[in-house]
Amino acid sequence: MLYRENGQFKTNYKDDQRIFGITQDRWFVWALVVFAFVGVPMLVDEYLFRAILIPFLILALAAVGVNILVGYCGQISLGSGGFMAVGAYAAYNTFIRIDDMPLLVALLSGGFFATLVGIFFGMYPAVRASRLDPIEALRFE
Repeated sequence: MLYRENGQFKTNYKDDQRIFGITQDRWFVWALVVFAFVGVPMLVDEYLFRAILIPFLILALAAVGVNILVGYCGQISLGSGGFMAVGAYAAYNTFIRIDDMPLLVALLSGGFFATLVGIFFGMYPAVRASRLDPIEALRFE
């Protein structure tokens, strides 16, 4: 612990529920975000982006997803890794195989195909558990 929150009193419930309750923490997080968006693109080269930063961000996003799933629900799921692999494969293929494909569209297509595979694999157990006709299960009434 580098410092204590002496003199920073919480006078209402909103202040008590803040994620960064100490003023120094809020300023540090804002400075870190500004550095991440302004300083990092000016300081790093192409290799550092492709080999270290982008894989780090992808794996951090996967870790946050697993943390939410395990932390809030108490379940261990390996399916989320499979869906992430399907989305990554689809995004890579659409980006490589279609000429002049924008990166954002390729990433969105990866999410779309991962969603389709998730619906396909999630539909069978859900329909089987509910004992409905598969076509009847698709109706939203």
